[in-house]
This record gives sequence, structure tokens and C-alpha cells, in this order.
Amino acid sequence: MKQRRLIIRSTILLVMVAAIGYTFYSHFSEDRGLVNAGDEAPDFILKDVNGEEVHLEDYEGQGVYLTFWATYCSYCRNKMEYLKDHYDEYKEKGVEIIGVNVNESTVQVQRFIDRHNVPYPNPIDRDMLVGNAYGVTSLPHTLLIDENGMVIERTIGGKTEADVVAALDKIVPEGS
Repeated sequence: MKQRRLIIRSTILLVMVAAIGYTFYSHFSEDRGLVNAGDEAPDFILKDVNGEEVHLEDYEGQGVYLTFWATYCSYCRNKMEYLKDHYDEYKEKGVEIIGVNVNESTVQVQRFIDRHNVPYPNPIDRDMLVGNAYGVTSLPHTLLIDENGMVIERTIGGKTEADVVAALDKIVPEGS
């Protein structure tokens, strides 16, 4: 009787360990996109805190500074200050900045945007579908997209104001 109970318990334990192992394997081995320089930027449609759609395709013909961020990321916050300071100047030159928030609550993102007077679009990537398509693994994660929709640079991590301005200069459309 004891031996039978031991076999049943061992079998149940083995099935549970296999199920948990499979779950971890399938979650962490999921193919993540990785968009690099020279690739066409995958199109996306996300909604901002007001429910307005931000569609990458709408910015065709403009340079796009696409940055993935979160309110808890200090490097992201620093970069946002630099972007905010240069937004109007580069918008006139044909460059749009899009800050994609990585799956935080609408209230949290709205408070942050209001508190810091962020003027550029900040859609929220609810299930990290766009982040996964772009291969976002850490923040801040930035892609420079030219007026033809091609990625010309991909960077991860904090930047100085000079780095941000140099990046914005790289995506000013020709003839602007």
C-alpha cells in the first residue's frame, strides 16, 4: 500500500515538474523579434492615454525617433527631458518622436506625462507585442527610423543630451 502511494505521489510530482518546466521553456524561449540597422521598421498601431491611435505608417516621409520607456527607468526619464527640450526644433525639421511606454497603467503614464509636460506621442504597448516585435529586452531602447521607414540605428541604455541631439540629426529627412 505504501509503495503504491509513493508511486502515485512521485508520478504527480513528475507531471507537475514537467508542466512547470515546459511553461518556463515556452515563455523564455519565445522568439523575440530583433530589428537592427538596415531592417524595415515593423508597422504598429498603439493607443495613447487618451485612446488616440498612434500608427507608425502615419509618419512615413518623416524621421522617427522611436524610444521604449517606463516611468521607473531613470535613464528613460533623463532622455525624455532632452527629447522634450528639442522636440519643437526637430518637429519643424521633419522628425517625430514617439515614446512607447512598456505596459504600465494608463493612470500612471498620464500622471507622468502631465507632470513632465511631455509634448510628443506616448502610446502604451499593453502586452509588449510591439516591444517583442522590435526585440526590446531592456530600457531605454531606441530605434532611429529614416523617412523611408528603414531603421538606421538601434541603441540601448542612457544617453547624454549631446548623444540625443546627434541621433535626432541623423534622421532629419533629406531636403529639410
